[in-house]
Amino acid sequence: MDNGWLLYPRNLAQMSFPFKARGMRLPQSILRYFSVQTVNFLTIGVAIVLLGMSPVKAAATPQLVCMPANLDFGGVVLGQSETLQVNLTNNGETSVTVSAISAGNAEFTTPGLTLPLVLSAGQSVDLSVNFTPTTRGWTYGTISFSSNASNATLVLAVSGAGGNGALATANPSIVSFGQVTMGSSSTLPVVLTNPRSSSTTISRLGTTGSGFSMSGPTLPLTLEAGQSVTVKVTFSPQTAVTQGGSLFAWGAGLVVPLTGTGTAVLYSVNLSWNSSSGAMGYNVYRSTTASGTYSRLNSSPNANTAYTDSTVVPGQTYYYSATSLNSSGVESSLATPPVQAVIP
Repeated sequence: MDNGWLLYPRNLAQMSFPFKARGMRLPQSILRYFSVQTVNFLTIGVAIVLLGMSPVKAAATPQLVCMPANLDFGGVVLGQSETLQVNLTNNGETSVTVSAISAGNAEFTTPGLTLPLVLSAGQSVDLSVNFTPTTRGWTYGTISFSSNASNATLVLAVSGAGGNGALATANPSIVSFGQVTMGSSSTLPVVLTNPRSSSTTISRLGTTGSGFSMSGPTLPLTLEAGQSVTVKVTFSPQTAVTQGGSLFAWGAGLVVPLTGTGTAVLYSVNLSWNSSSGAMGYNVYRSTTASGTYSRLNSSPNANTAYTDSTVVPGQTYYYSATSLNSSGVESSLATPPVQAVIP
């Protein structure tokens, strides 16, 4: 019988260890290998959990925060409305009740919001902000959130420009990145076209919203009649929440809504071991130190010679061992030495 643990897949070197039983001699229960696998959050149910995974902040950090901290709507046709999203997050350890929201400029509104709004510890919610310009040119304002958070008043800065009409079109007009894993990025093209019979000049391109950026042509850029240019928009999420933003083109009176959801990475450790003659089941134990206290992971004896630990945390080191049980329920001692698994 193979009396050792094997590290898989990088190291297949065998390490032997003694096996001890309480009051009887049982064949060894041996963990043979482990591998660390990466699993992305893909289901709606898990995505809901991700929205509540905001890390606990230090005491000096405001409890109630907005992401992004300001909204720039770019150019919007007079009399029409543009909607952008802002993510409101409770970073504290206690619930927060938002009792009032006030806008300092009537052209900016927060429709469809029911107050009071209660956010439990770590909870986030996406809110819509509308911009309906009534005059030409740039206008600015603020939206204030009043609550019982440690920062009782949270102020969101908003801005936008009213114009007579868009001087360019965008394809697509709404860019959705879907789910993107934190630490990675996704890039999508947006084609801007001048549909008019005369030229139009784009003086500036920019993005709003956390995690969004763009690259494109040298500005200012003049598009002749029917001419197009491609802008590359990138989403690089830093948190596991849904983000909203925009790509806007100054001079063309154009704004393109952007959306994307950051997803966290969950790791799992796969363990397997050689079967022990006469064993009716196995228990798997884990510790954060090699010589520390080991806690049993399985609630009942495992009849198989494999186990997956999906409760590991990134950046942590774990140590695993196992025992075997006979038909009378007598359990062997922990197999030694333990297997080490370092989670990235």
